[in-house]
Amino acid sequence: MPHQILEVSPNIQKILDIDSLVETLHCRAAKQQALALGGMRTRVYTASHVRIADNFPDYGFIAVYLRIAEGRSEKVRKEIGSILMKCLCEFVDERLGNAPLALSYEIQEIKADMRWNRNRLPEFMKAGDAPS
Repeated sequence: MPHQILEVSPNIQKILDIDSLVETLHCRAAKQQALALGGMRTRVYTASHVRIADNFPDYGFIAVYLRIAEGRSEKVRKEIGSILMKCLCEFVDERLGNAPLALSYEIQEIKADMRWNRNRLPEFMKAGDAPS
């Protein structure tokens, strides 16, 4: 159930192609063997009201949270986090260079006894029965 949740400052939409960012992070996460593709979701929320540092209007942020179920070793989690943070930084740097942005990537484990879900996507993926 890996979910990548991006929280961005409002100005990010004006300076970056958000769809490309989502596609890039989603594809990179999908290549991680320890993350199940059938449960993967990547989504973006734009903060509606922000104040950043001394309130200079060009400042911005992208904070990514990867929410995963328990069970992966610390080594695996650190490897995934490093790979995905590097992906985020490279994406931003290639497009914006040395922009006044704060970037972060955090992995959050979800305790099994505090999680309820139903996911039928993997069965559709296997059967090739995805609705059109």
